[in-house]
Amino acid sequence: MSIDGIYDLLGKIFLYLTIALVVLGAVLFFVISRKKKPLSNKAKLITATCVYAYALIVSGLMLGFKFASLKESGDIYELLLWPLVATVIVCAIGGGLLLLSIYRFKNMTKAVALVFGVLLIGCFIAIMICMTKYFESVADWYPNTNLVGLIVSAVCFMALIAIMYFVGNKTDGLTTKSIVYGAISIALSFALSYIKFFRMPQGGSITLASMLPLLIYSCMFGTRRGIIMALIYGTLQAVQDPWIIHPMQFLLDYPIAYGVIGMGGIFMEKGLFKNHKVVSFIIGGVVTVTLRYACHVFSGVFAFADYADLDSYASAWAYSLVYNSSVFIDMVVALIAGSTLFASKSFVSQMEKSSEKKADEEVVINDEDDDIDRMIIASQEKDAEENKEG
Repeated sequence: MSIDGIYDLLGKIFLYLTIALVVLGAVLFFVISRKKKPLSNKAKLITATCVYAYALIVSGLMLGFKFASLKESGDIYELLLWPLVATVIVCAIGGGLLLLSIYRFKNMTKAVALVFGVLLIGCFIAIMICMTKYFESVADWYPNTNLVGLIVSAVCFMALIAIMYFVGNKTDGLTTKSIVYGAISIALSFALSYIKFFRMPQGGSITLASMLPLLIYSCMFGTRRGIIMALIYGTLQAVQDPWIIHPMQFLLDYPIAYGVIGMGGIFMEKGLFKNHKVVSFIIGGVVTVTLRYACHVFSGVFAFADYADLDSYASAWAYSLVYNSSVFIDMVVALIAGSTLFASKSFVSQMEKSSEKKADEEVVINDEDDDIDRMIIASQEKDAEENKEG
């Protein structure tokens, strides 16, 4: 069997395995919620670690075979994939260290996050340099590329993201909890993006609700943090299905297009439709996916006009509008799954507990605090009995 054949087979295996695990998780969640006994912090961390580990296994295997396929075919994208793969490795190791730090080295979490951020910036600079060199070598292949249109549209969408970032509610920055949940959301979305129902011939696909973890994260931790995590995820998406010819096209199709998903929680954050969280979630999802669709359409017109089927369509605009409409099918899958979750009072209650602001807003490493509380209560009861006898 060829490498591409193994890649497709693994995709089908992970599709059915993930669906089975989701059903199992839903059943367990229903059983636990019926008992009305909250999970301990240790149980939550173990669950989060298992989800993160599964996401890494799926992503690592699929990414490895994808890269092997490109190397075997001698694809020119190999030049671009090295810095992108480095970004994936940094994210994987960084996320693992963050989870480890809250288990054992809680006071090191912010230092790990700082190093993680610096390395990500370095990887991003390397990506942009490699893409610039790549475009110089293939510019003759794309005579209809409109660089002015690419630059203007990318700058406009970056400005929109910046505006929405400042419109979002002020936060205390990236706390331990928000960083860890963000790492898990990115890993889970990245793994789900490899599990496809359908793949488009020139990039794009219909996945198993790959946008959902990031949409939920934005609803839990707000627009500002959601945008940061979604931008990181968008950069990683360039490895999953690379169609790249220019740095501005890369920004428009990947970090920016997926970065707008981080705005999905804006309606919930602002308290609109306060008593109807499902409505807030759906409207936020529709708005963000529409913006993502617009990014892909502009990229299709200004960067990939040479691919347009002008025999069947009147213009590159018409072709791009139709071709990129598949994102709405992807959106429907995510919104149906998300609406089911937000319709559950148990899920909404658990989400609010996990995201609520506290003075420390840090993840508790274990249940030692609960033991201390029980000891204090027992001591107080003993003192009360002694006073009564006296």
